[in-house]
Amino acid sequence: MKLNRDFLCNALPEATFQLGDITLSSVPSNQHNSQWQSIDQGCDVMVSMDTRTTQPGDFFIALRGPNFDGHTFLQHALAKGACGALVSRQSMHHVTQLTAQERAGKLFIIVHETLDAYIALAKAWRNTLTCPVVGITGSVGKTSTKEIVRCILDVAGVDAYVSFKNFNNVFGICYNVLRIPATAAVAVIEVGINEKGEMIQLADILRPTIGVITNIGHAHMEGLGNSLRGVSAEKRNLFALFTPHNVGIVCGDQPLLGDLNYAHPTARFGVKIKNHVQARKIRTIQAADGSFTTTFSLKWYGQKAVINVHGNHKGFVHNALAASTVAYFLHIPFEKVIEGLQVYKGFEHRFEMKKLKGAGGHLLNDCYNANPESMKAALLAFAQMDFEGQKIAVLGDMLELGDKTAYWHRQMGRVISKTGNVQRLILVGENAKLIGSTVPDELAISFAKDWQEAHAVLTGLLAARESLVLVKASHGIHLDLMVKEVVE
Repeated sequence: MKLNRDFLCNALPEATFQLGDITLSSVPSNQHNSQWQSIDQGCDVMVSMDTRTTQPGDFFIALRGPNFDGHTFLQHALAKGACGALVSRQSMHHVTQLTAQERAGKLFIIVHETLDAYIALAKAWRNTLTCPVVGITGSVGKTSTKEIVRCILDVAGVDAYVSFKNFNNVFGICYNVLRIPATAAVAVIEVGINEKGEMIQLADILRPTIGVITNIGHAHMEGLGNSLRGVSAEKRNLFALFTPHNVGIVCGDQPLLGDLNYAHPTARFGVKIKNHVQARKIRTIQAADGSFTTTFSLKWYGQKAVINVHGNHKGFVHNALAASTVAYFLHIPFEKVIEGLQVYKGFEHRFEMKKLKGAGGHLLNDCYNANPESMKAALLAFAQMDFEGQKIAVLGDMLELGDKTAYWHRQMGRVISKTGNVQRLILVGENAKLIGSTVPDELAISFAKDWQEAHAVLTGLLAARESLVLVKASHGIHLDLMVKEVVE
């Protein structure tokens, strides 16, 4: 975001501006006003919502939520070198309580409600951008697809802004939009929703020129409705503001996405021959060292290549197809797409292989989030892995499944029954107990109420023999904290 008078006054016409102890007049830029002189020149800044990551020169956004108030961290943000802050009028006492030295040279933008102003700033900055903006949503694979696109763009030497971690709600979308440099050749932004109506708001802020829906699955069912049709309708609102100049990209293998007629150009990816971008002849190969490679034939708008990617998670293939389709509409050469796919090695907490601490074997860290589709895929990939020691699955609650919660947890037990090669099962949480009701009677099961109990059980099992451990649950179960305790 570039801070200058024209941008700020146009984006926030009812705001009050204060530089240090001086209240600035918002007179038109063609009139002389020495108080605005330093700001008239403009400066590029990054926004920050969290003082733990605030860097010198950042502009601090003091947001308020049910359990936090960013205004209480204003002094800390300025001490870390923030150039100013967006604050609400009702919280101005946090500014007046600062010393003159702490306020000196700092720009304070005073508004009625900081979230509304934050959104207005993001919309105004988005309107200044001329580069393609890619929005990526879906029930599973958003972050992985985004990171594969990043890898392809890096290989191709494209100056791209790719959204930070999984900052994909309204706070995160604004954060990422305001951090897109004016010089960026492309921006790639992850978009996530939990409730009906959210996607329309996010699409209005982001205004993607290319939109991707990776797939539709049973995620956030409580907020999005208890049917896949309802989830599909909400996700498709990413395209709500599209014109014939925009492109939608969807998983063509899913009828609720692929069989629809769209009012804008639409590309489809998947394993079926009707898709514009296809994966054929998918095979998984295990090397002598136990590592896996997945190979498939990529058909990409008339061009073909054999692709070899790291790992054995079939979900990666669909993510790779989605990313490849994005690359086509960004005019990336096919050879760079191939190279980008093959050098990509995964993302933190997504089926990530880690060495166990002080014990023989490895742990597969897939505990960032979970829904029925992603847990089934993880269990099937885990089952494929030949291992002479014990295979332990640590599975926690899948959250936000609505009235199908019990059904889907029992279904995961049936998946385990079909794989047949898990020796020990640790179930974490009340809902996860239901997984145990449909597994074979001979499978040894331990129950834990939280990650601490799961850690104690797992530690005892790891001492017995070499192990391969899968950890999978919704993020709210906090199994990532257990993982930190047992891996190097």
